[in-house]
Amino acid sequence: MRSKVCSLLNGITLIGLGVVLLDFFFTGRLDRYLHPQFRPWTLVGGIIFCLVGIIYASAKATAQCCNEGECVHKNSNSLARSVLAFVVLFVPLAAGVALSKDSYDQRAVLNRGFVNDVSTLPGRTSARVVKKANDPAIPPQALGADQDERASEPLPQDATPTSGSDQANPAVPSPDDGSSQYLPKAADGNVALEVTDLLYAEAEDSLRKMFSDKTIEVVGQYLPGSDPKQFKLVRMFIVCCAADARPLAVPVEVSAPANAAEMGWVKVIGKATYPKIGDRVHVLFKADAVEATDPPAEAMLY
Repeated sequence: MRSKVCSLLNGITLIGLGVVLLDFFFTGRLDRYLHPQFRPWTLVGGIIFCLVGIIYASAKATAQCCNEGECVHKNSNSLARSVLAFVVLFVPLAAGVALSKDSYDQRAVLNRGFVNDVSTLPGRTSARVVKKANDPAIPPQALGADQDERASEPLPQDATPTSGSDQANPAVPSPDDGSSQYLPKAADGNVALEVTDLLYAEAEDSLRKMFSDKTIEVVGQYLPGSDPKQFKLVRMFIVCCAADARPLAVPVEVSAPANAAEMGWVKVIGKATYPKIGDRVHVLFKADAVEATDPPAEAMLY
């Protein structure tokens, strides 16, 4: 009887671990803790835990094996060990599942410290311009692929060039043609960027020119500062999981104190400026509007 109870309790412990992993996977809570590349392994691990637990709990108990006066597997039927395994392995995990807010509070963000130089982030090769699936493909002309073919051709001359025109010859592409028009757009027509895009532009002059004088909207978490007319827009960056998460922040300047909950999700609409402070360029986002919004599909940046 003792052996059966121990097997059942050990099986319940393993099944409980598997159920927690599967619950996080299917409810989407895992998205806030783990890089997408590793999430399928959580599903596999949960299934394996459940299968092993079912087999363990339903297996027939075996008698002690004694050979030449020495008995092995003496602890396989120890009820105390089974209870200890249940309390140590499953109970804290279940309590964490029930009590966790699945988010970082202000204290956790400040304790981790902000990333001051995004160029040091792992996996960063170059600043990106985000494109949606339905965005038009960039034509070869915008990338300069046709320049070799036209290099030897004389440029057509305008008979009556218009005074005040920025460009005397329309056949010559302007310096910013074929770049800014491919920035991702929100439903209201504003340029939709991430916190990382604004931070990467600190070291990329081409990105700063692309973002200048454009109305931009950015989604992040509201972290108030000592000045009521300034706050930080925060996103968490992870390489593997929540254990290595680091906060990225863009300073935001507003004309009036923002009405937002601490570490609540907000959408900030305004323009990005890049003043030079000391020997480095830093971003300062001047907001025209700050409004509460739903968390993005991916709360973390990768």
